Amino acid sequence: MPQEKLPPPIVEIRAQVSRMLDKYDPETPIAATVVFQVNKTKESTFIRNADVLTASTRKLPGCNVFAYHKHKAIQREQANEAVQYLIYEDWKSCRFFRVQWDSEHIKHFQATISDLVVAPPDLNFYFGWDDVSAGGEARTIKTGQRRCWDSGGSLIDCAGSGQDGEIRAGVSPPKPRFVDNQDGTVTDKLSGLIWLKHANRFGEVTWDQALKNASALGSGSRGLTDDSVAGDWRLPNVNELQSLLHLDNDSGPALQEGHPFTNLHPANYWSSTSVAAFPALGWYVALAVGPPVFDLKFNLMRMWPVRGEKSRIARTGQKQCYDSFGRPLTCEGTGQDGEIRAGLSFPMPRFNDNGDGTVSDKLTGLIWLKNANPFGTRNWDQALEDCGALASGRHGLTDGSTAGDWRLPNINELRSLEDYNEFAPALTAGHPFTNVRQSLCWSSTTVASAPNLARFLFVGIGSCVWDHKSVLMGVWPVRGGT
Repeated sequence: MPQEKLPPPIVEIRAQVSRMLDKYDPETPIAATVVFQVNKTKESTFIRNADVLTASTRKLPGCNVFAYHKHKAIQREQANEAVQYLIYEDWKSCRFFRVQWDSEHIKHFQATISDLVVAPPDLNFYFGWDDVSAGGEARTIKTGQRRCWDSGGSLIDCAGSGQDGEIRAGVSPPKPRFVDNQDGTVTDKLSGLIWLKHANRFGEVTWDQALKNASALGSGSRGLTDDSVAGDWRLPNVNELQSLLHLDNDSGPALQEGHPFTNLHPANYWSSTSVAAFPALGWYVALAVGPPVFDLKFNLMRMWPVRGEKSRIARTGQKQCYDSFGRPLTCEGTGQDGEIRAGLSFPMPRFNDNGDGTVSDKLTGLIWLKNANPFGTRNWDQALEDCGALASGRHGLTDGSTAGDWRLPNINELRSLEDYNEFAPALTAGHPFTNVRQSLCWSSTTVASAPNLARFLFVGIGSCVWDHKSVLMGVWPVRGGT
């Protein structure tokens, strides 16, 4: 088969991509997005070619995801001549991606582009999850909720409800999610973190003692044969601990069924994160029901050490360290969140005002309503309904969105806004949001063990608790990320 001639812009793009790939470790995970402005009169041809490309690519080894989607909203100046399509692909490594990049089926697709689009494609790459500044995202994790309930706590059909159990927004855990390493540790394939297999090795301890116990942990003690040394382990921050949770359980620890952990209790576990507003308090996660809450650091709770330098979980934002009385201290050697700062760093700036009544979070990829309290206080049913009906032309929106594009965020999405170095509100300084309600905001996530209750976020501080669905709270709509 004779080699097809590529358009000059594609030749240059291919050369740039090849030079870029030469700089990276072949085993580095890679993802990419490509946006096409497709001529309306040639949309059907583009779809046929994209279908062939998708089918061929998905057969290749190392391809985690390859899909294309039509955007619902495009820029107004393009509305009369083009429709927008996005290709998203995710690969186990640059090595596997390069096979795709050099394949005949991708070159054939690229050879047709100039006749189908009204502008050169916009191509962006994302290398792993460990460097947001290079373009990656700390996408929120699915809560695990798969059922829906009415305000009285009765199970209902999820279709059209707008609840977390219907939308299921976020990253899906791999199957299996957890790997028993047979050395006293368990790897979470979703986050990349390594956890102690025995989830209650130290019993109940104070916050300060939990930090010390984790730092002193090493191979040869506490059932470990992993060659770790003192200093490798740490007390997890509140985001790392929260990332384990699966919120569809009626009882027992809020973790996915079939996990390999032992001695896991439906109890409270310390994190290494202090409460910025009241630093004599530390954040903990209640594994019976899931939310991060806080308590005095002198109180006794369980602890669950973690290790791992690279993570797919976002940092909490905390930069300061405190003693158990809440007094600021130098972070060095404390093992606190403010010293370790584990996870993906926040982009600078984190939030982008899109000028159309929306704000993009460059950390998670989610799009939020700029007006953080558009409806006033509403009960849970009203909050779901109001978000589902939101559209361009209402509450400052000029984004071209239609009813059904927006939703009430799940609890993981709502939590993702929080910066645990800040309070009143707990949002990164300089954010562009208006009308921020520092009190309570509903999520779309029900408490599975008590389904007449739903989870909410205390935006001013960062805590996530629950209340009856009839209670009036604020509402902050979101879109994207599904």
